[in-house]
Amino acid sequence: MPEDESRNRLRVGGWVPPYSSSSEPGYEGGRPALPRVPQQRALGPGATPPARPARHFLLLAVVAALGCAVTAIVALNDSDEETPAPVAAQSQAPWPDMPAFPILPEETISLRPPPSRTTVTSPAVAPVATRSSASKAAASPSKAPKPSPSRSTVPPVALTVGSTVGLEPAFRTGYRVRHRDYVARIDPISSGSSEGDRADSRFVIRSGRSASDCFSLESVNFPGYYLRHRDYGIRLDQAGRSKLFDEDSTFCTASISSGTALALRSYNYPSRYVALDGDRLILSESAATAFRPVPPA
Repeated sequence: MPEDESRNRLRVGGWVPPYSSSSEPGYEGGRPALPRVPQQRALGPGATPPARPARHFLLLAVVAALGCAVTAIVALNDSDEETPAPVAAQSQAPWPDMPAFPILPEETISLRPPPSRTTVTSPAVAPVATRSSASKAAASPSKAPKPSPSRSTVPPVALTVGSTVGLEPAFRTGYRVRHRDYVARIDPISSGSSEGDRADSRFVIRSGRSASDCFSLESVNFPGYYLRHRDYGIRLDQAGRSKLFDEDSTFCTASISSGTALALRSYNYPSRYVALDGDRLILSESAATAFRPVPPA
């Protein structure tokens, strides 16, 4: 057989591509050798394939048994899990754009009349006769109660229209209300003070310029000048013919300290009282100074 035919010969099972080793002499263009794969022989007409060995069927049986065991384990694990509690049924929303909400029973109201209350009355107790204090005193005259001595009632201090007085703060004995440079203030005033200082502390009590049940205080050494409030400060101003001046110079009295002193309340500002701010007099809404009318110094 020629050399070309020996390289491209036909074998059972198909063509085998030519190959050669680069070490074969006399062949040009040789290609690298391919790995040889065992070829299965072709069966002739009427021939049957050879029987498979018994170990092949044994391997299939082992694989099937393993699959059944895995399936049984998974089924046992699923049966051990707790069945989730049923979810309460949700009502259907009456409209598509409204969310569903759980249906709750409506509150029921009893229409039965309330049970009548029975009133339990306690049996009447007969009064027990007691001896009066008069009968006891008659029985034992030596132990008769003695009458208590009558207490003298001191009238509360007050302002008297037409009188000339000095105003002394109840908690600062020896001080008097006075005007100085037309500003109302308190200073220590006594019989040893100068005549001018003592005159500044004297006031004549007049009937209120805006209310007859209230009072106005006129200066003794400046007749026609009255104490009044202006910008919440107390000062001495000459009487004018205006309604505002009459109202600002009118003060109503309120008895305090168990009637031993009195407070001066503004007529047109009923929530404000004459009070001390240091040594000056002001009109305050949160404080009130207690005054006592005393004889002029």
